[in-house]
Amino acid sequence: MQRVINAYAEIDAYSQGRLATQPLPTGLTARNMGKNDLWIAATTHVTGGTLLTTDQDFAHLAEVYFPLDLLDAWQFR
Repeated sequence: MQRVINAYAEIDAYSQGRLATQPLPTGLTARNMGKNDLWIAATTHVTGGTLLTTDQDFAHLAEVYFPLDLLDAWQFR
């Protein structure tokens, strides 16, 4: 559990552009993530999974913390 908590804090700091060891790439702006999205991102990172999503909320984390697979929500209707 401690690994997920540490990942939560790191991803939050990264998203806000406050992670000294890994600044945001040029052109990316700092953003606040919702708490639930942070837990999802942290858990995906710690487990080594691929995050499946239908929106761009996690795009700034792709390939930095985990692979991201953006799904087209319309294909499931």
